[in-house]
Amino acid sequence: MFCSKCGKQLEETAVFCSGCGNKVGSSVQLPQEENKEVVLKEGVCNRIKSKLFVENGHGLLTNKRFIYSKHSLAKMAVMGVLVNLTKGSYDFEIAVEDISCIKEGRQGISKTIIICKRNGEEFNFYFNDILKWEIEFRNLIEKS
Repeated sequence: MFCSKCGKQLEETAVFCSGCGNKVGSSVQLPQEENKEVVLKEGVCNRIKSKLFVENGHGLLTNKRFIYSKHSLAKMAVMGVLVNLTKGSYDFEIAVEDISCIKEGRQGISKTIIICKRNGEEFNFYFNDILKWEIEFRNLIEKS
């Protein structure tokens, strides 16, 4: 487990984080009911397709899947920066059980998260609040 506040790895028996003092278990808890889907994190999420091509979009992480929605060029041209307030158009999703790991990536000087699927595919994303996204992904992968 990782601290929901600072991201430090926690001992299994920890009650408080040794890094920041945050109480363990104060993060979003998954429901006991297995079929219920709960949103863990959502926000601006840009997909890094190559060193020169970044696709603006929106990410949604639930206890069952990660959903990516992209913004169209036309929408970006009309709305400009305000496009990030919209959710975009559904592009694809990755089921939690298909995620083998996440790892740190880079796009220029920005830190990114690379989502690795069990079949070898990798998806590179830049997130606002990247540390919080990383914590949620790691906690979710650890639980599955």
